[in-house]
Amino acid sequence: MQILNNQQVSYCNVSTKKMGEPEFLPGISFQDKIYIKHKFFFLEDKHDAVKYCKQKYLEERGGKSYVLVEDTIGLTVWVEDKSARILGEEDPLEIIQNIDLEDLVSKMRSVGGIKIRDRRHNLKVYKQCVVGSEVCEYLADSLELSIEQAISLGQRLMNEKWIHHVADQHTFKNEHLFYRFYWDEE
Repeated sequence: MQILNNQQVSYCNVSTKKMGEPEFLPGISFQDKIYIKHKFFFLEDKHDAVKYCKQKYLEERGGKSYVLVEDTIGLTVWVEDKSARILGEEDPLEIIQNIDLEDLVSKMRSVGGIKIRDRRHNLKVYKQCVVGSEVCEYLADSLELSIEQAISLGQRLMNEKWIHHVADQHTFKNEHLFYRFYWDEE
């Protein structure tokens, strides 16, 4: 448990799920964690607030962290909520899951898309394939994704059987590895 002043945290609105339904609450962000409001104490009850936080932390056996934020009128107990999301911020993995892969693959394979061609490695020719690093660059540029998101999307393309490693020996990587669309299999 930490005692902070209100300048050390970022106030925000968060959404969380309660019994499957979205719930919107005041929240704070501190050290890359999201906290939701739990309880309020007046300034004269600071000792009780500290005692309460310690007790809750011990009851949770350290499973959740608590912070105590002091401002001009009192102290607010905030509890970490790992399921909470700051409103207006999308989960990076959720973005990847919402992409229509059939449409994406059509664009990748059309004019202006990714270069599909025969490639050579160790005197062996691999027919109609693409390079993993070029796919990552294409996904990042065309969909405005981070490289990590592009790699996740490439792996989703593999998991859902749109592409595969030419020798079926690798997961999707941002490297000079060859992948082939299942549509191009002979």
